[in-house]
Amino acid sequence: MAFSAVRQQGFAAGVGQVASEVVFDRRHGLAAFLPREVSDGVDDPTFRIADAVQYQGVDPRLALRILEMLPMETRSNATFVDYGCGKARGLAVGILAGFRRLVGVEVSRELAALADRNLAVMRRRNPGVDVQIHVMDATRYQPPEGPLVAFLYNPFVGLTLERVVQRLEQHATHHPVWVVYINPRGRSAFLNRGFRERSIFGSSEALLLQSGPECENMETFGMRETLDKGR
Repeated sequence: MAFSAVRQQGFAAGVGQVASEVVFDRRHGLAAFLPREVSDGVDDPTFRIADAVQYQGVDPRLALRILEMLPMETRSNATFVDYGCGKARGLAVGILAGFRRLVGVEVSRELAALADRNLAVMRRRNPGVDVQIHVMDATRYQPPEGPLVAFLYNPFVGLTLERVVQRLEQHATHHPVWVVYINPRGRSAFLNRGFRERSIFGSSEALLLQSGPECENMETFGMRETLDKGR
């Protein structure tokens, strides 16, 4: 991972990103840095393992920057759902962004167990926050009633993504749905289901999308944001 970051961003920026992720994990009691294959500990026979993407911890600076673009009212009232939550770094960022109800959906029981342990410090420091981990195929997860913020760090592709997007589309017929999609390999799946892009980060490194009631009346955020890797 460190070599990949250096190769993609240059030495200074790559090393800076790796250092920031390590510092973030230590500060918040996480052990979320090392990648892991999702196939470890998958018991759900409905899950399409070919659609799974290897777990890798999301860049917390990027994730927090996108989430903080959402209105505070949304962050206070919506349920934050991290699809393919892995080791829970995304959930930790969601807590820091101000969400009070959070759900991690993870098909690997081993990753889900790590996520639950990783959240111990965050739960202790934020006693009013409700965080739950559901071990299941994301295609079978039914979001709770009310506004929703769906968080995806390219957790899966193919038919699995299509079915998850279909559920989110159904949810958006009655409730507002925001989608934070980082490394959006399946962007077209959302656009084909009526989701609208509200902001694009970098050269499509991440997207903020929306659907649901009053979506037509929402102003678009600054459509293209330049990412400052040095933040």
